[in-house]
Amino acid sequence: MLGIVAIGALSGKAAELPSAELPNVDSVALGTSRNLPWSEPVQIDDPFEGSFVGVFDRNYFYDRFLNTTARIEVQSLWSPQSVRFLLVARDQDCLSRPFHSGFSFDLGCSEFNHARTLTSLFIKINDQVFQVSGQNSTFPISEELAEALQNAPAGNISIRLITESGETIDSEIGQGTVEAWKTVYAPQARAMIE
Repeated sequence: MLGIVAIGALSGKAAELPSAELPNVDSVALGTSRNLPWSEPVQIDDPFEGSFVGVFDRNYFYDRFLNTTARIEVQSLWSPQSVRFLLVARDQDCLSRPFHSGFSFDLGCSEFNHARTLTSLFIKINDQVFQVSGQNSTFPISEELAEALQNAPAGNISIRLITESGETIDSEIGQGTVEAWKTVYAPQARAMIE
């Protein structure tokens, strides 16, 4: 196990967090069927991509997609060198009607998962908007962006994602993930993987 020491925020004070004390995740894979520790720093030990500190985030909302109401789920993995997204639309427009007794029965529900490929990420921190170009829903984290993420104010952060077809999706990164960025983007965490 790596002996990474990262700086985290705990009750407003900096605290050292050895990676051995972080929850361990054995894969960088994102997916709707994964049971991940969301919005907290984790030690990732992936057999293909190596060991590093990261944070998994997810947000969802409902929108119209292919003439049906769909749950749009935005999952991401923030690591010292990059951020990877999975954007999935899941059908929620299942046809059901209530019985007279108040119960409902299913008349048919089209189950689909549709992942979209992202090419641009916009992230607004304070009054500055960072634009990052990527490939296959993966975006590099520059030194400037890493510093901004580490010092982001408490609270939710707005993001905009652009798909390869030109669709715009506005979402946000939750408060817990923003707090975890203090650990993931600490200079010590970035230095250990360079």
